[in-house]
Amino acid sequence: MGLSVGGTLAAAAAPAPALPTSYAVTPVDSAGSPTHLPSVTAAKDVAVIVLGTLTPAVVSPGKDVTITGTVTAPLTGPLSSPQLRVVRGEVRVDQRTALDDWASGRTQGPGRTVDVTPLPTVAAGQSRPFTATVPWRELRSEAAFAAVPISVEVVQQGATEPTGRTRTFVAWNGRKEYVPIQVATVLPVTLDPDVELFSRDDAARRSAWQRAIGPGSRVERIVQGTRASQVDLAVDPAVLGPDAGVDASSGGATPTPSATTGSPGPSSGSATTTPPAAPPTTTPATPATPSGASPTSSPTIAQLGDGLASQLRGRSVWALPYADADLAATVGIDPANSLVRDLVSRATALTTRLGQPARADIVWPVDGLLPSGREQGLRRMLAGTSVKRPAGIVVNAAAVTKPTAYTPSARRVAAGGTRLLAYDPRLSALLPRRSDPSPVLSVQRYLAETLVLLGERAGTPRSVLVTAPRNYDPDPAALATFLSATASAPWLETVDAASLLSDHVTDKALPPTKPTTTVDSAAPPPVLTARRLTQMAEQRDTLLSVSSVLRDGAAFERTYREVLDELGSARWRYQPASWVTLSNSVASDIRAATSAIRVVPRTSTINLLAENGTLRITVENGLDYTVQDIRLRLVPDNPRIRIVAQPAPVTIGPTSRTNVPVEVAAVAAGRAEIRAYLTTADGTLIGSPASIPVSANPLDATIYWVGGVLVGLVLLAGVVRAVVKGTSRVDEIADIEAVTAAHESLGDADDGDHGRPA
Repeated sequence: MGLSVGGTLAAAAAPAPALPTSYAVTPVDSAGSPTHLPSVTAAKDVAVIVLGTLTPAVVSPGKDVTITGTVTAPLTGPLSSPQLRVVRGEVRVDQRTALDDWASGRTQGPGRTVDVTPLPTVAAGQSRPFTATVPWRELRSEAAFAAVPISVEVVQQGATEPTGRTRTFVAWNGRKEYVPIQVATVLPVTLDPDVELFSRDDAARRSAWQRAIGPGSRVERIVQGTRASQVDLAVDPAVLGPDAGVDASSGGATPTPSATTGSPGPSSGSATTTPPAAPPTTTPATPATPSGASPTSSPTIAQLGDGLASQLRGRSVWALPYADADLAATVGIDPANSLVRDLVSRATALTTRLGQPARADIVWPVDGLLPSGREQGLRRMLAGTSVKRPAGIVVNAAAVTKPTAYTPSARRVAAGGTRLLAYDPRLSALLPRRSDPSPVLSVQRYLAETLVLLGERAGTPRSVLVTAPRNYDPDPAALATFLSATASAPWLETVDAASLLSDHVTDKALPPTKPTTTVDSAAPPPVLTARRLTQMAEQRDTLLSVSSVLRDGAAFERTYREVLDELGSARWRYQPASWVTLSNSVASDIRAATSAIRVVPRTSTINLLAENGTLRITVENGLDYTVQDIRLRLVPDNPRIRIVAQPAPVTIGPTSRTNVPVEVAAVAAGRAEIRAYLTTADGTLIGSPASIPVSANPLDATIYWVGGVLVGLVLLAGVVRAVVKGTSRVDEIADIEAVTAAHESLGDADDGDHGRPA
């Protein structure tokens, strides 16, 4: 029988079904002692035993072992004058399967009681602390080193079978007859899959960053828990906060997207869009009281990032691709993806931010696998980045190892020559988590596991790599206790993980071998698909095109691209629905931002009443940035209209319009559509185009033709009349001279009358 030992040992030490229990978190100080009694959920009909400390963690001659913890009575009744017994298992633990069997309760061999501690009655459902001391001689082994199995049991008065039990191991080190194993530990420091980190609501965004990297956050627990230990931290540069426009000292923001265009980040469901503060820049600050903030004020996002950066300085740090880009998903789909390549190159931002070297050439795929073609795919991907080539790939040892009589070293080399850092999944699963009742079981199991590894080839130099998943969540004090206790083991030599990239004495890198069974991914399935990667790359190119025509294009690019880049992160594997939420928001924001620069469409037709004329096309800039050097281009849909000359480059102020004159010529009468669109200097289309309807009526030519035709018709009519009618009326008068004389005499008579008086 056995008790459940919490989340970290779930895979390595399954609980016996007969004695189930549930534990809450047990705070432990840096010395390994509980800060208060563990909070334990009582079981129905079995007693629950939670170990608080086991000191020393490694037993050697002359050092007795002290065990502390609590006993919790079952809900069904009290523990009447019980005894706490420490029983040494009479089984040999020299293989990893034997460790599993003992911890899970499958081993049912005889045992020898090495200590009995009487306890007072414990009321039903209540807890009581205990302390037991076991003489070192009771735990000694004839071997130079050994993992000694023990069981801590509680027995009711008058009973022979225990009411509750928990099993663990004592590490015995009698004498040094071995070559120490080199052990390296790497822990990821990445953001949680929280869409509120990119909210357009200032208060919600700041609160999310406080949860993500502020005091008490998961990230801070990792950094604090490893502070006094030799541990490499693989840091996502994005964990230090977005790199854009807020002056942390003044609290002011640089220009942000307007209400017309929306803003990066998911909305809260409102139909209206309001501009957020642009992502902040960074300024030096201390972690205790950030610069520009009083002890009681809420720090800005920039100040939170500065505080975390100050805690990372001086540490051994690797740089993950920016946003912890999901290389495992991308490399099998599109190794040349421009967006992910850019994220790989931006890993160098961590070096700049911390002011110290941070290796960016050690690749850590989130799934821990090395399928066929991945080495070549990673080489191809990195060739197009500032990293150029991978110095090493972190991989699950089980994914590159077939079953062998002994456990191979962490030093490996892929078929193409790339070094591999193979982590031990069993040891890695023992890193303490907040869900564990205490670090004791993890520490003792870890020491027992490494003793078994040591015993496989005690005289051969070996190496081991220990890692944690991206969502690793420890208690800082428990993690510090674990790392301190395991580092003190004389058969373990703590080394820098990067040292495993080169051979050491006789510990040479071995080629991978094919496992006989399928190895599960170390992370949930990817959210990135071929379609999504293509869409993200196109969106990125669109933003770059728009920023190229803005006077403050760099600020625009940072503001909008920050959230787009985050979509490439591996963290969304742990919360796929959040990826969809963020992606929809990003797509909407990019559409709004790009459509804000547009050719204003016309609802009425332009009448062109001459052979040549000037059209005035309205171009609108709805962004809070000045647009400069943008080109308006016009293309008629038929030859009736000809563009005499394309207009010169245009500059438009923020949230304003301008009319662009365009010289056109009417070749023939009729209707035409002119497609008007905008481009950058290199011809890349941006913004929203429009169709301009035009009716060509070239009046100058029409008048000439009509007038000429009319004159010709008049002349023609005169000729025809002359031909048809013949002699004129004048010719028909017989004596024209007599008629003329009569007319003249009549005229003279009239003159005489005029001269008489009335």
